[in-house]
Amino acid sequence: MYSTNNSVRVREIMSSPVVVASENESIKSIAQKMNKHNINSVIITDSSNTPLGMITERDIIGRLLAKKRNLLFAKAKHVMTKPVVTISKDTTLEEAAKLMSEKRIKKLCVLDENSKIAGIITESDIIKNATYLIEVLKNIIDTGYQK
Repeated sequence: MYSTNNSVRVREIMSSPVVVASENESIKSIAQKMNKHNINSVIITDSSNTPLGMITERDIIGRLLAKKRNLLFAKAKHVMTKPVVTISKDTTLEEAAKLMSEKRIKKLCVLDENSKIAGIITESDIIKNATYLIEVLKNIIDTGYQK
């Protein structure tokens, strides 16, 4: 792998602030938040803003609707995927993409230096920045960086 200080960091492309909910919040309320903010996931946190899990549209469909469970009474803690996979905001984009691939997930919760939520990064964020990453690699090759 080539060595360069021009690596894109997660903090540069993550979405922030993140929409969060408590583990006792209703799925109906969480679905309304998703609709209001035009997003497909919410991070579930404790009272100190530490991530506990994540709920995606797929979780709602797969764990509630497909199993014919009552949407009105379900809480986040019953549906969330846990533990949430996290990454530091200073991690490179390449490392984030590798982690997503290894874990077979599409989203990572980004943490700051105090282990609090700083943002979220998705497969789409990485794809949107693919052109920039190609340019970085081209510059590395053109300028003759060594392994």
